[in-house]
Amino acid sequence: MSMVSTRGVLLRAHPYSESSRVLRFLTEDHGVVGVMARGIRKSPQGRGLDLFGEVALVLYMKPGRELQTLAEVSPLRPRRGLGSHPLRLACAGVLAELVLRHHGEAPSHELFQVLGEGLDRLESVPEDEVVGTLLAQGWGLVSTLGFHPQVEACVVCGRSLSTDEVGRFDFDAGGIRCSGCAEGLAGPRIGPGARGQLRGLLRGEIPPDLMRSRAHLQLLSDFGMHHVSGSRPLEAFRIVAAFLPEPTTVSDA
Repeated sequence: MSMVSTRGVLLRAHPYSESSRVLRFLTEDHGVVGVMARGIRKSPQGRGLDLFGEVALVLYMKPGRELQTLAEVSPLRPRRGLGSHPLRLACAGVLAELVLRHHGEAPSHELFQVLGEGLDRLESVPEDEVVGTLLAQGWGLVSTLGFHPQVEACVVCGRSLSTDEVGRFDFDAGGIRCSGCAEGLAGPRIGPGARGQLRGLLRGEIPPDLMRSRAHLQLLSDFGMHHVSGSRPLEAFRIVAAFLPEPTTVSDA
């Protein structure tokens, strides 16, 4: 067993007893770490443990153990503004679940940075930009995890998609099929408008004319289910979708 110090973002917390909690952090140096925080619910340190907040951690770690032991914790960036509206909190939950469902113990400074930037943006943007921010940051996380979708050229034949072409999204292949290769495919139709908006989101930008955000959210959810969560739906997406208008199709966007 060794004592380590690292920064972490609290992704999930469960009560364990009247005084203890089980915590899941994305740490900067050790990937996702499960932690047993004994006595934390009655300790002054517990007041600095905000969901999705960044903290400085001191842990007793033993390789192969499912839950490490918390020695000390102190807040660095509480991000309490995420609790100002349930939609902000739900969107933060999507980013957290994407990380929890895929990332393991291998350290990734880039992922830690991308998650932190996403949570900061969700906390600070105007309310009408929250969902667009989630889409941009969600695609950023998925890409950082190694699953950047192919949207400029057909994922099957490699032909560049024309400016007015309507293709279909092939989740298994990880990108858009051209109109010729899309015959018989059941994936969602992606028109030029939606493709342009998706390109912007993949660059981390919120398109000023973003439409049908629920359909875009469904696209990100389905892509994440195929490539990030092992074909298991992410519950956090369903919670966010409950705040949005009923979808049409992304191809109309």
